[in-house]
Amino acid sequence: MSQWWSKIERALGRRRNLASELEQEIDAHIQFLIDENQERGMSLEEARAAARCEFGNMTTVQERSYQSWQFPRFESLLQDIRYAMRGILRAPAFSLVVILTLAVGIGANTAIFSAVYAVLLKPLPFPSGERLVWLGESSAKASGISVTWINFENWRMENHSFESMAGFEKADLTLTGRGQAALTHAGVVTNEFFRLTGSRPIMGRLFAAGDDEPQSAATVVVTKAFWAKSLSADPHIVGKTMTLNGSAHIVIGVLGRDPDFFLQPIDYYLPLRPTAAQASKRDAHGGMRVLGLLKPGVTLSQARSDLDTIMQRLAQADPGPEDDHRAFAQFLTEQRTGDLRHVFVLLMASVCLVLVLACANIGGLLLIRMTTRAREMAIRTAIGAGRRRLAQQLLTETVLITLVGGAFGSLLAGFGLRAIKVLGPGDIPRLSEAGLNLPVLIFAAALTLAVALVCSLVPLVSSDKVNLTTLLKESSTGSGAGRIGHALRGGLVIAELAVAVILLFTSGILLRSLWAAEILKPGFEPSHLLALELQLPPLPYKSEGAILDFYGRLEAALRAQSGIESVGAVNCPPAAGDCGDWWYSVVEKPTPSRQDVPVTMVNMADAAYFRTMRIPLVAGRALSDEDRAGGPTVAVINEAIARAWWMAPRSAVGRHIKLGGPYMEGPVIEIVGVAANVPQIALDSPPLPEIDLPAVQRVDAAMVVMIRTRGNPESMIATVRQTLASIDGNVPIQSLKTADMWLGATLVQRRFTTLLLVLFAGIAVILASIGCYGVFNYWVSCRRQEIAIRMAMGAGTIAILRRTGRQAAMLGVIGLVVGLTGSWGASRWLSSLVFGISAHDPIVLGAAALSAMLIVALAAAVPLWRATQIDPIETLHEV
Repeated sequence: MSQWWSKIERALGRRRNLASELEQEIDAHIQFLIDENQERGMSLEEARAAARCEFGNMTTVQERSYQSWQFPRFESLLQDIRYAMRGILRAPAFSLVVILTLAVGIGANTAIFSAVYAVLLKPLPFPSGERLVWLGESSAKASGISVTWINFENWRMENHSFESMAGFEKADLTLTGRGQAALTHAGVVTNEFFRLTGSRPIMGRLFAAGDDEPQSAATVVVTKAFWAKSLSADPHIVGKTMTLNGSAHIVIGVLGRDPDFFLQPIDYYLPLRPTAAQASKRDAHGGMRVLGLLKPGVTLSQARSDLDTIMQRLAQADPGPEDDHRAFAQFLTEQRTGDLRHVFVLLMASVCLVLVLACANIGGLLLIRMTTRAREMAIRTAIGAGRRRLAQQLLTETVLITLVGGAFGSLLAGFGLRAIKVLGPGDIPRLSEAGLNLPVLIFAAALTLAVALVCSLVPLVSSDKVNLTTLLKESSTGSGAGRIGHALRGGLVIAELAVAVILLFTSGILLRSLWAAEILKPGFEPSHLLALELQLPPLPYKSEGAILDFYGRLEAALRAQSGIESVGAVNCPPAAGDCGDWWYSVVEKPTPSRQDVPVTMVNMADAAYFRTMRIPLVAGRALSDEDRAGGPTVAVINEAIARAWWMAPRSAVGRHIKLGGPYMEGPVIEIVGVAANVPQIALDSPPLPEIDLPAVQRVDAAMVVMIRTRGNPESMIATVRQTLASIDGNVPIQSLKTADMWLGATLVQRRFTTLLLVLFAGIAVILASIGCYGVFNYWVSCRRQEIAIRMAMGAGTIAILRRTGRQAAMLGVIGLVVGLTGSWGASRWLSSLVFGISAHDPIVLGAAALSAMLIVALAAAVPLWRATQIDPIETLHEV
């Protein structure tokens, strides 16, 4: 043990005295041998000669002693590290460029991976989250349909694939009796929900099976945040009541931690109970979906087949219009991410290309540096250094500078991740949880080591081609201009240009799609428009007459304000998402089969809606005050549904549509008008079929009052609030914003993705330009003597430019072809993100190609100009 400690001490600290100690030991040993020889009768000279002969080669003994006194490999590594550090300090400009390039590549990858891990890879915060399944119903026309109560009850009792199931949906209720009326958000769930999500109470209890019964008392479980904010953290809240939508609910518990299952703030949870219709009719849909926990070893397809068997049995026992419905099952992890998985995979692939470009750039720089150090390598080889020893030194240098770049990259990733959180859409699940945690740091470390190994290949391959005799005769400047070196540098230029073209094309496609969405005419006039979203509490507004009276008085009061031009109301305004759809059929057309019944969006609007929104009519008339409750059922359809059934939209006027289709109950509606298409889901979504019914004939307590102002709509927000309070101060406002803000919010995710890809493309252009410039500049330096000879023989400037620029142009063309081929292949990954243009848009392809050629031209401009300024006499005298 003491010998090991002595070795470590010598390796780390006592290095200066090591040589003198060893010399003293050798001298003492030789003197001992001399004394022995003299005692045998030898003279001093004979004794000294015999002692040296017996001792052996002193240099060999010293080397062996060094190895026994120290750790040879460790000592060699320390020498390499010290030498590498001196090399970094001797070439600060080169080292800074390499470290910054690595920091950008590794930092960007680490930041994006952190977001990818939080959104896609991080395990769900629920017990056995990998086995949780999101369940709905599906038909030939739609999937993920809400589950009826009868189907849910039969699933829960008869399945053999799930340990337990829970129904869930969301609801917005008005809280009164505790200050000003406030709109609150509820999770409506069955009792098993809390066990599946691992929720525990800090006070009281959670729902039991009896709470799901329709005749049970109205109970509520509040979240800890709502308890602290709205209930004043009352320690005796259990057993007290809350008034929700005018009904008293008994507080039975307080959650310790909200499971955040609904991906939006939830104030409390209510028991999910069926209505009378839902409990008796198998096709009575509400908004309920089902959460199920798979049994261990059961696959998703097996579970789906199990539920389908139950639904087929129900269809035989109770035939109805939904006999073709089957189960829809998707793992909760996949359901939560949806299209985000495609977006984040695209971002990760793009940032990996940036890293590839950074590696190519660094490889080029290291290759150029190796050519300037080729004479050094040759000298070290000549004095005894082996290939393995040189490779170890080069590997150490590359790994050390890569580790420094990786460390700075991790710091840069922290800032990048903070920017991603700020710029990212708020509805991306768990993005706010992204951070530089242990899995992310492990990824960063592994990525840094991988980059170090990749970048080390260039100097190792280059050093392996050292020609000792040739290099010792040549100057260091031209010592790397061999065929292998040229091929490596040319390959790096091609790779850099190809990656740059792919990223330019990808970002260009998304940029043009974003622009197409931004300038899209939405089918109405969004300027000078306010949207007031309301949800009337059910107790004071139980009857349809009370609801219509409220909205009538509110619209009249708003129209009386001097800054308001017109007011209309609609259930689902443009770009509000899917507020509800249903099957339909055209009475005058052939009856479709059950599998071919079409689906349409169903909306409700009042007589002033189309005029207020300035939605043009293509044919017929708009809804009017003549369309009264109890009168003929009429509707205005949009152009999409009209052109799907008739050649000319005007042919639709006077025809009839049956809601529910031919196989379900529903009213027959006369078409009185055809309106222009407006985007229902988002600005960047295609128009869907839509039917607009008169609000007086299909009354809904949830409406959005659209208010067209004469001036700046934001200046009228206070007036709108005051007017609403004067009508009924207990009606909470769900949202009040301008139409421009409403529409712009639908493009947040597209803007976020496009911004990141444009940033990556910008980084790629910068890195490619620097890399190409370095290679082209080195080529000119290597060919100074050749150019000088040609100029001395009479070659003009044009001839020099043509000859030196030909290789740059050839590499540019090859890189462009490879990049365009890669872009064409990448376009299929962009199809779901493209809007308003083709995924193979020729303008973007042309712009990417032009940008690549500009990179080559600008990178080669200065080196080519330097080539024309070479003085042949001075250059040839240097030979």
